[in-house]
Amino acid sequence: MVAGPFCARMLSDQGAEVIKIEPPQRDMTRPAPPIVDGFGAYYTHLNAGKVGMSVDLKDSEVVELMLQLVDGADVLLENFRPGVLDRVGLGADAVMARNSRLIYCSISGYGQTGPWRDRRCYAPVVHGEAGVISTNARLHGSSARPEALSHADIQSGMMAMGAIASALFARERTGLGSRLDISLADVSVYTNEFAAPELSGQTGRAVYAGAASLVLTLGDGTQVATQGNPVDNFRQWARAMNREDLMTDARFRRYPDRLAHRAELDAIILDFARGVPKFEDLYARVDPHRLAVGVVRSVAELAQTDWASDRGLVAEPRPGLRFPRSPYRSSYGELGARGGAPVRGEHNRPVLKRLLDIPDERLEALEARGALCAADDGKS
Repeated sequence: MVAGPFCARMLSDQGAEVIKIEPPQRDMTRPAPPIVDGFGAYYTHLNAGKVGMSVDLKDSEVVELMLQLVDGADVLLENFRPGVLDRVGLGADAVMARNSRLIYCSISGYGQTGPWRDRRCYAPVVHGEAGVISTNARLHGSSARPEALSHADIQSGMMAMGAIASALFARERTGLGSRLDISLADVSVYTNEFAAPELSGQTGRAVYAGAASLVLTLGDGTQVATQGNPVDNFRQWARAMNREDLMTDARFRRYPDRLAHRAELDAIILDFARGVPKFEDLYARVDPHRLAVGVVRSVAELAQTDWASDRGLVAEPRPGLRFPRSPYRSSYGELGARGGAPVRGEHNRPVLKRLLDIPDERLEALEARGALCAADDGKS
């Protein structure tokens, strides 16, 4: 639903021709709101710039056509549970026997091997199993609660994209493809910067990094994100607040003392912030002391800033349908999605005619029995 499509979106952003194979029932993310002119914004974010086909993989003739497409492909990327594509004849062994140069990349919950390989899995479940929810609760000193964002999916998509790029580079030297096995659970542990401390015995709330930082409220109500634990950057804050007297305060002189009196130190900084009229004033006070601060904004609010305009943060393929452009900038040339997401089955005929030279009468027969499917309203 997310990891594979996001990985392929990134490959498309970098210039790959990506053919998305969608089931006749349509991708499950298409109806996610908001829907703009018949296109879902969530779906568009994950699938912008792709060529779209909608086929029934239970049809043996369709599977043979897919195998012929793979014969000329560089990469096959799949996001099913292990064994699903084997059952329809598109598993790694069958496909790579035909195309030894292929990079066959599988993204699943718990990997292609092991006792959990067949478990049904989505990112919110992996967040529980792989320590994401537990780590956040521990570092914040709070109860366990679900993650709002699909970190496991997005991070796994990024990992898969990097692995595919490396495999393609290796193929240029060896001439051989490779089988890649990406697990959401593996990735969730690998990308958790507190995994090693926890595995090595760390317990309790965070004393450094993001979970230990403060969110300030200024005089005009603006909320501001700050960097790190005030216990660590205490002297910078004291100077920025013109409170050098705090450095001789017995509560704050030594690091252990500051840890013991963290709540009092926080209260002093929070009270100082309430007396600062607006963000520009706070920035002028703290920046000379090497303290980083930023306004707490929504994505929509960020998109209205001069920075977002200068960077070309947002693409708008249709009026009102807006999604993030690629974050890559390169001297090689323009990167990023070329247009919006495809209509369901939009490119069935163009792909099969261009790449496999399938005649119209055969395409019509496949469409008549539902082996090739397309939206009949020209929209999602």
